[in-house]
Amino acid sequence: MKPGKPADRSVGTMKEPHLTPDEIVLWAEGLLPAVRALHLAQCAECFVPAERERVLFVQLSRLEHLAPSRGFAERVMERVRIPTPSGGHERR
Repeated sequence: MKPGKPADRSVGTMKEPHLTPDEIVLWAEGLLPAVRALHLAQCAECFVPAERERVLFVQLSRLEHLAPSRGFAERVMERVRIPTPSGGHERR
């Protein structure tokens, strides 16, 4: 479903329940079933948070993907010390 303003309909006349937070995420991912997308197209109460979620997904997809440098996990694990019952530490 393409983003756009929902049709001007009264919420009280619809038989379908409002979208759940999980359904809003599905819509933002383009995976919401058509019957629920139809509700979204007719319900401003559901459309506002759904559109906000969609915008967030778009913004997140534009962020730079970062990864730790090579050997990061090994350097961290070299510094891990596990307490022993005697109160000392042993290196991992």
